Formats: sequence, structure tokens, C-alpha cells
Amino acid sequence: MLEKWNVLMVAERHSEDELFKELIEEGEFERSGFSDILIGNVEDIVEFLEDAEDKKYSHLDRVVPIDDSFALPTDNFTDLLKGCIAREIDDFEPMDTYGFLVERQGPKEKVSSCREVEKAVSGYFYTLMEKIHGRKPKENRKNPDKLIVIEIVGNRCGFGVITSEMREKYSMIKVKWM
Repeated sequence: MLEKWNVLMVAERHSEDELFKELIEEGEFERSGFSDILIGNVEDIVEFLEDAEDKKYSHLDRVVPIDDSFALPTDNFTDLLKGCIAREIDDFEPMDTYGFLVERQGPKEKVSSCREVEKAVSGYFYTLMEKIHGRKPKENRKNPDKLIVIEIVGNRCGFGVITSEMREKYSMIKVKWM
């Protein structure tokens, strides 16, 4: 099992095996246990995104870059996510707009409500931003300057910050609500 991973990939429908074969030389990858979802660790995420954009992986539907990952605990899950936000907070500008997205694949007993996780983490983020910059950040659920993504895949969690520039440059970066 990959301890650290920096990319979540979704294969085209029923193409997980083919995508896995295409990726074998690109880094360390493994199946998530959920249909058409792979996780991986690549040495250079920008190079990987460029290759994906150039259609090097013909069975790839979408990619979500991940900045931090960890095994899903049962007791301090939101505290770990708050720690991820605290480590990234210097990269957030006070005038940028923000969005949060929590996606879950797997049993509800690990994380019962994506909305509850989003509410707890976004509340912490807004409080921290207000403390640092003296104002609450602006939320934009349709097209934020920075999208904070939390990907829960079984007993694993990935945390990433996706900028609007990244989404514009790499059409393979897609999240479900966008």
C-alpha cells in the first residue's frame, strides 16, 4: 500500500486495467479498490500533468493532484486536515476566492458525511484566514481562485489545493462539481 501519494486518477469507464498498464513506467501506482480509480506517486507532478494533457494516457478521464496524503484515522481526521491547511496557509492570498470539495469513495463508517468534513475544515480555514489577514475570505463554489480538495478513497485521504491557473492549463484536472 502506498503510504504517500500525490495523484488520484480516474480511468475512463471500465478502463482501469488499461490505464494501470499505461502508467506502469511513470511512477508508483496502485488500484484503490474502487472501480476505475487509481492512486499514485509520481516524481514530477507537472511533467505528469503535461503528459496527461498531451493524451499520453489514452484511458485517463481525469486527474486530481494531491499535496498531502495519509491513512484515514478514526479519531482525529479533521485535525489532520486542519494541519494540512495550516501548512499551506502562507500560499493563500486574502483577495483570492476559495472553494472546498470533499469527495468520498468507500464506506460511510470511515467518514459519515462529506458535508460535515467540509464544514469543519472550511470553518477552520476561514477563521485562520481572518486571524492572519484580518478579513474572512470570499467563497466561490463555481470557479474559485483556489479550490481545496479532500479526496477520501477507502481508508486513505488526499489533500490538495488546485488553483484556477492549474485548471485552465490542464483540462485533465477535473472535479465532479465543476
